[in-house]
Amino acid sequence: MITIEKPDSAKLQDVTQWPIWDKEPCSFDYDQEKTESFYVVSGNATLSTNADGDVHISSGDLVTVQRGQLVSWEIHESIKKHYKFFE
Repeated sequence: MITIEKPDSAKLQDVTQWPIWDKEPCSFDYDQEKTESFYVVSGNATLSTNADGDVHISSGDLVTVQRGQLVSWEIHESIKKHYKFFE
């Protein structure tokens, strides 16, 4: 399951302390072994799973991807995100 929200200012202060990951436009599959939350600083992509179909993400989105899914990433514009994994 993939959920998207727009964080309030308090949540945004927290997530911007998380590590940063960035990637140029490309496509890849990712086995989501842990639940991950990430805040998209810039760029956009489409995430696809069997459960959710295609989900478009872009700057300003706080995204949570539940563990146990195979996620296909299609990065359209170089993406930069703050991320955190959870058990």
